[in-house]
Amino acid sequence: MTLLWALILFGLLIFFHELGHFIFAKLVGVKVLKFSLGFGPRLIGKKIGETDYILSAIPLGGYVKPLGEEPGEEISDEDKPRAFNYQPVWKRALIICSGPVFNFLLAYIIFVVFLSMNLSVTIPDLDNLINTTIESVEADSPAEKAGLRENDRVIEIDGKTITTWIEMNEMFISNPGKELALKIKRGDTLVDISIVPEPVEIKDETGMGMVVGRAGISKVGSSTIGTVVQDSPAEEAGLRKGDSITSIDGMPVKTWREMADIISRNAGRQLALKVNRKGDLIDLTVTPKPTSVIDGQGNETVIGRIGVSGKLPFSYIQSASLLQAPLKGVEAVYGWSVLVLKSVGKLLTGAVSVKQIGGPILIVDAAARSASAGMFDYFNFIAIISINLAILNLLPIPVLDGGHLLFLSIEAIRRKPLSEQVMEIMTRIGFAVLMMLILLVLYNDTVRIIVPLVQKFFGL
Repeated sequence: MTLLWALILFGLLIFFHELGHFIFAKLVGVKVLKFSLGFGPRLIGKKIGETDYILSAIPLGGYVKPLGEEPGEEISDEDKPRAFNYQPVWKRALIICSGPVFNFLLAYIIFVVFLSMNLSVTIPDLDNLINTTIESVEADSPAEKAGLRENDRVIEIDGKTITTWIEMNEMFISNPGKELALKIKRGDTLVDISIVPEPVEIKDETGMGMVVGRAGISKVGSSTIGTVVQDSPAEEAGLRKGDSITSIDGMPVKTWREMADIISRNAGRQLALKVNRKGDLIDLTVTPKPTSVIDGQGNETVIGRIGVSGKLPFSYIQSASLLQAPLKGVEAVYGWSVLVLKSVGKLLTGAVSVKQIGGPILIVDAAARSASAGMFDYFNFIAIISINLAILNLLPIPVLDGGHLLFLSIEAIRRKPLSEQVMEIMTRIGFAVLMMLILLVLYNDTVRIIVPLVQKFFGL
């Protein structure tokens, strides 16, 4: 089943991408010789009209072959008006752009369907995910026993440099009961700490259990306000999104739980707040609104509430109605596109380790996991990968769509194309870069997935 879900995923992504090239080539009058899903040897196919529709053996790509795309291709005078290389720059650019555009379209369709069904689209906060600063330490947890504190930043575990929260979490999860050496940045000081993640058994949807490590740290713990309810005591007091409450009635507040406990116990009583707003400390007063709640034993009790919620490591996009879903779909595609672009930028600047890049093996594994979690997770994963594919295809690397657009941009500026020799050299360089990237992601996939499976199988 794993292979089946992966084939469906790759098939949809490739089909939509190549369908974009195909449709726009036809629209501008270019003759399309082949439309292939997959590379390599032909498995089955049928020629309809002037186009040969093919299913090829290697399902990791596809291609549309228009007449005149290859340099030096012989074209009759009769076919020249319909040859790709005889089209004006704007038409060729339109054909090239249409592949990534259709990948965006696939993601848009999936998101609109979700939003129309009153399901939300979740977009992670990248800065939150890659930041390894601890915002909350649970009482009596391995982290507290080891001496970890709020605002400590983990920079190394067992000699391995840690650049993202995901990397750090994976180290804790995969090492239950094992002592780990942490290097911590505490203010301007480097501190060495040892921690033993607590072994915890968890079960998947089939009931199968596995033991993972738990440190007892969290990012959703600071007293930073994420939202302020309209007409609430917090809004009346002047609190804003992004404010951090540092003390209440002179008592220091470090976590959201501490803040909520104080507010809950002081219904109807005015409280003096010290608030950090973009580095400036300001004084405010707020009176928690008495609110009746039912506790776990069914007893009614009155607590104080001011109408705020914490800052989450992600944002939700929801549609209030069926008619609003298409507009919210655009917002969802835009939000994920910005996230992917930020990720690429942080990879290029070194803020995110290249070890986080995944390839086809990781995608196959993730496709199977998301499918087992349900159709929503599976198609959400397809939408996200489709946006990734669209953006990566637009990078200005020869052999990718972005590389072809780069050549066309140069041609438009020079008013003549680059020489075949220059284009061939640049294409070879682009191919080499692409091969290095493929080798990198395959290495990452092997280290991340294949090696642990082999170790588990042989009991290493």
